[in-house]
Amino acid sequence: MKLIRFVHVLLIVLVFSVASFGAEDGFRGKVGFDIKGFKSNFRQDMGWLVGGRWAGYFGTSQVYMGLAAYFGAPTGLSITNEKMYYGGAILGVDANLSKSTVFEANLLLGYGEGQMNQLNISERSHYVVEPGFGLGFNLGGGWRLTFGASYLHMANAKNFSGPTFGFRFQFRSTAARKPASD
Repeated sequence: MKLIRFVHVLLIVLVFSVASFGAEDGFRGKVGFDIKGFKSNFRQDMGWLVGGRWAGYFGTSQVYMGLAAYFGAPTGLSITNEKMYYGGAILGVDANLSKSTVFEANLLLGYGEGQMNQLNISERSHYVVEPGFGLGFNLGGGWRLTFGASYLHMANAKNFSGPTFGFRFQFRSTAARKPASD
């Protein structure tokens, strides 16, 4: 039930954010789908998380702000035996290294929670911070593949904090919209 409530709140915020960013002429943004490996400590197996992010750029700069959400199995077991989800606001920057490669750095601040039934662990964090970086490759037509790494820290949830690594397939708008002339 908490997961459903979390997803609903995130979708409502996303819809209002899209409307506010899209209202301006010259909107530039990006949307992406992530797959991440996650390892909270050396004693546990590696888990997998999936998620996505949406962001809009500030004017003509390479600085962006948006929302991201992730969920999955933190130690690779069935989602019925364990679950983990987190999400929040992201702030980041892209820097072109060449015509085909891009460096990206970002910071996620938000909320998260996890549960492992076999170990009888259930932890919640109202303070999640995840700094990350990545190296992206332009595929053409606004599409980009980014390989990244980050460290997920959930305060008061040590069993759900640890390094992540993975890739993001995203679409980035390449040009600003021009207003229609009368």
